This record gives sequence, structure tokens and C-alpha cells, in this order.
Amino acid sequence: MLIKTMKYLLLLLSVMLIILISCDTTSPEELDKNEIIDILDSIQSNFNFDDLDGIMQYYHPLFSHNGDDYDFERIRWEIRLNDYDELVFEDIEITLNGNSARAYFLMHLDETITDEPSNENGDISYFYYEFGDWKLCGKDFVVLP
Repeated sequence: MLIKTMKYLLLLLSVMLIILISCDTTSPEELDKNEIIDILDSIQSNFNFDDLDGIMQYYHPLFSHNGDDYDFERIRWEIRLNDYDELVFEDIEITLNGNSARAYFLMHLDETITDEPSNENGDISYFYYEFGDWKLCGKDFVVLP
């Protein structure tokens, strides 16, 4: 009986160790950064498949960047889709500040490369967390009370 109990305890201990080792220990901050990187990856894929609505789903409706609103941003993406064949983001770094985040990366539009956020673009570098989702908001975004 004692041997049977010891085997049972050893099996139970082994299962508990396996569960503990396999638990995800990713911090909430890392999860947020990964979610923003996933958004940029989706925008890249949607661009390469000419899916404007797929790109714009990641934008906050009150988007504001350098005086441009959501509708202007949609036009900016239409122009990009017309002028370029491929979009690639690389070397992505994310900084978090509460419900806000900024993404730094190299953006390749065909052979044109910009270091974002830039004065020329930067429209896809500023994020706001609201209702469980990160959304592109622009650098002039204002949270309404």
C-alpha cells in the first residue's frame, strides 16, 4: 500500500511540475507589445493583398495625426495602395505608456524606406488601448471624457 501511495504521489508531483513548467510567464507588457506587432503584421498582409478595409479596421474612429482625420488616413492608404506594390515593416520596437504606445520601425514601401515615426509619415506609429483593443490613433489623438 505504501509503495502504491508513493507512486501516486510521484505521478501527481510529475504532472504538477509539467504544468508549472509549461505555464506562460509572459508579462502583460509583453502581451501588449506582441498585440501591437500583430497589428502591424496584419496591416502589412492586408496591404500586400490590397485590403483597405482590413487595414482600416485597426484605426480608432477619432484618429488624428498632423491635422489629418480617419477619412484622410483612409485616402492616404488608398494612395499607398495605388503607388506601391509591397509593404514591409522590420526592426519593430514598442514603447508603452499606460493606455498609449508608440511603435518604432523601418517601413519599406517597395524600394522606399522610412524610419518611423517620421515627420513625413508617422501615422502608423501611435496607438491607444480602449475597450480591450489597441487602435492606431495618431500623435494628436485626444481622449474624450
